[in-house]
Amino acid sequence: MKLLGAIIAFFLTDFLFHLIDALAFGMKADTAGERIGAVFFGICVLLILMAIFHRFFSKAFFNGFTVATGLFLSFDIVVFHWIFQLHRITNGPEANWLEPLFVLAGIVLVCFGISKEKSVSKNEFILNNKEIPK
Repeated sequence: MKLLGAIIAFFLTDFLFHLIDALAFGMKADTAGERIGAVFFGICVLLILMAIFHRFFSKAFFNGFTVATGLFLSFDIVVFHWIFQLHRITNGPEANWLEPLFVLAGIVLVCFGISKEKSVSKNEFILNNKEIPK
């Protein structure tokens, strides 16, 4: 059920993000530095959200969010950016090295989230099925 939730969250997030076609308060990043800065801003917001989710929500929620983020980074870039060539992370040459880094980071996040969730589930199983001494 947790995996199904992560998959649904990924597709819903991906669908909603690709429907949005707006500029941030009329600002547009024209130079390479501005485009990289915009990507860095997005990374900072993501890290803040991850810190909040880690602090205030259950481990399962945080692990699911981590997996969904990793799926979004890797699957979205490979399928929509590389295979279908619908858009890029940025419209400059920096996307040529940013996108592979994000795919690798996405794979790491998926592996990290799944391994953490497996260890949490394993520990819960051991605690719930431990025999109480008489």
